[in-house]
Amino acid sequence: MEEWHRRSVLATGVALSAGGLASIGAGSDGDDATELPDPDVSPNPEMEDEDWPSFAGDAGHARFIEDGYEFDGDLEAAWTVDHDGSVAVADDTVYTTTADGVVALDAADGTRLWENADVDAGDPAVAGEMVYLNGGDIVALDREDGSVRWESDLDPGETMSSHTVAYDGVFVVVDGILYALEADDGSVRWQKDTAVVESRNGDERESEFTPGTAAMNGVVYAETEDGVLAFDPATGETIWQTWHWTGGHAIYATETAVLAELPGEELPFHDAQTGSGLGLVGPYSVGTLGNESVLSAHDYGYGSTSIHGDEYDWELDVTYTYGQAVISGETVYVYFWVDAHNYGDRDYDQKLVALDKRDGSEKWTLSKDDAPVGHIRAISDETIYVDHDGELVALRERTDTDEGTDGEDETADDQQGNEDSDDGNEGSDGGDANESDGTDGDESDDDGSPEDDDGAEGSDGGDTGNADGAENGTADGEDDDAGDGVPGFTTGAGLVGGALGLEWLRRRADADDPAE
Repeated sequence: MEEWHRRSVLATGVALSAGGLASIGAGSDGDDATELPDPDVSPNPEMEDEDWPSFAGDAGHARFIEDGYEFDGDLEAAWTVDHDGSVAVADDTVYTTTADGVVALDAADGTRLWENADVDAGDPAVAGEMVYLNGGDIVALDREDGSVRWESDLDPGETMSSHTVAYDGVFVVVDGILYALEADDGSVRWQKDTAVVESRNGDERESEFTPGTAAMNGVVYAETEDGVLAFDPATGETIWQTWHWTGGHAIYATETAVLAELPGEELPFHDAQTGSGLGLVGPYSVGTLGNESVLSAHDYGYGSTSIHGDEYDWELDVTYTYGQAVISGETVYVYFWVDAHNYGDRDYDQKLVALDKRDGSEKWTLSKDDAPVGHIRAISDETIYVDHDGELVALRERTDTDEGTDGEDETADDQQGNEDSDDGNEGSDGGDANESDGTDGDESDDDGSPEDDDGAEGSDGGDTGNADGAENGTADGEDDDAGDGVPGFTTGAGLVGGALGLEWLRRRADADDPAE
């Protein structure tokens, strides 16, 4: 089995530069100031009891629920509705989109609570009294009735990333500019047209921002064409920065790690507190990380890489098998699919699988032939929300009183009656499978999984997981000469940012020939 996650380790002498950790506090410069980053600073304190208040879990977009529910695998459809996008769940209400607009559904039975057919936007993120969506401009809707509370006037042109709602603000990259908007009225708190990143050679490079933001640890994480940075959400001050060769497509964060999604054969992840590099993972099915591990795939394996140590290192010996997971509690839940390559039977094709997050051992599996399973849109409380042939299905454990409903009867939105799912299109999410090449900068798809079985893996913020024609293991749109490894993590190269004093040694293990 191939050793695919190529561990990079910090050598010695980790030092913070003068611009390292800043003392920031809500207008305080005294003893009450908070050292940022700080894992005790919540992006949205009022949402701490919610499992999935934003389109990719929480403000870190990491698809991670630390104390999530453990499912036993005996699942059935509680209700089903037509839908056309990602999902957020808060206060027993499901927020999503359909072909007609934005809807709020009762989580218990899928009953439609309200609909706004005038808003063409997606990626719902709930905070306070509003739900925030991205439709070119940011629009904030009242959670009670779906009415528009405010809409931004950023006038996006070529690119706009998905948004992050945190620290009473909304953070988004529009045409290379990082904006911080006030959550209550959409006014601009601050904006950064460019950022300066210091390379390992001490050269300073100024560049625009690439799509993608995330929030955790009291800071906002973003990328430029030259590096990953952490910012003070109140002022826009740089807390730390790292350098790499090329701009990314998305960024994800937890209390311990930040994963930067870049074009290349391997993707780097960094310490969330200092920015120091921690390692490299495979380029596909990315966007899922917890406090202990990062999940990803390459063409000949799917597995977990420990953020610290090796306790969570494991790999499944699979070929051309992908799926973006959710880490919930002690379990990894993932809907697996295979691309168009015909290499015989694969154990996990079109199956919802539960794996032990420590060793990857199988807990249970549920096939699409036996239940309406599909790409995971959200996990909240005791429900797994999946996209099954263009329908949002709420899966729950079967009870003794259940009559074995298949989820097609007693649905909340019978009036929609949309029976157009026979085209075999897996998990259609409003066309966001086209986002994985990073050209439009839209990170709107929350599952990072393929919308078709042609291997074009969709995007949770522009995932590079394009398996179509990916025998060479490179990301879509990557130059042929980029196969020497992840830029900025070459063998023997030091990753140094001025006085950061960070030196990296890259270890690459010789891989065995993949078994097909």
